[in-house]
Amino acid sequence: MQSRPELCGCVVCCTDCGIRFFTHPRNAGRRSLRCPFGCRQHHRRECSCQRSTAYYRTAVGKAKKKRLNARRQAPPATPPQLDGNRQETLPDPQANALAPSKPLPVTAEPPPDGVTLDEASVVNSPMLPYVRMVVSLVEGVEFTCREVVHLLRKTLRQHSIGVRREIDYLLGFLHRHPP
Repeated sequence: MQSRPELCGCVVCCTDCGIRFFTHPRNAGRRSLRCPFGCRQHHRRECSCQRSTAYYRTAVGKAKKKRLNARRQAPPATPPQLDGNRQETLPDPQANALAPSKPLPVTAEPPPDGVTLDEASVVNSPMLPYVRMVVSLVEGVEFTCREVVHLLRKTLRQHSIGVRREIDYLLGFLHRHPP
């Protein structure tokens, strides 16, 4: 902020959590802003719940909700078609309840001592427009989201300068990623 005093007006505090963040110059000076780190989405969901609750308490809303709930009920089950030579058995619902569920997929976690940057997750990140706006404000040049992703990949592509011996590095890697 010392090197760019014209951006001081773009720093605002979130009304929910109090975090200071950059905003676009057209929003400078507003006091009702929420941060892009979760408060904005949380407030939007709360307002949506309040609107739908108010609507479904009206007579029209109650009738619509009754209609929607009636459609949600399962249709009567049709018996399976039996072939003349083949006898089919109905599935046992209790057997399915006792059967072990499918294991959940394991997601790969980034290594604890480094930063990995997956381009697909960056491109689909809800934070990308905010990062683009901040970079554009600081640099004074408009950037596209694609250019910001390219800059991030270029910056985070470098290897960290390690103080460990090569064998310690390899052993640490093998412990994190066993064969």
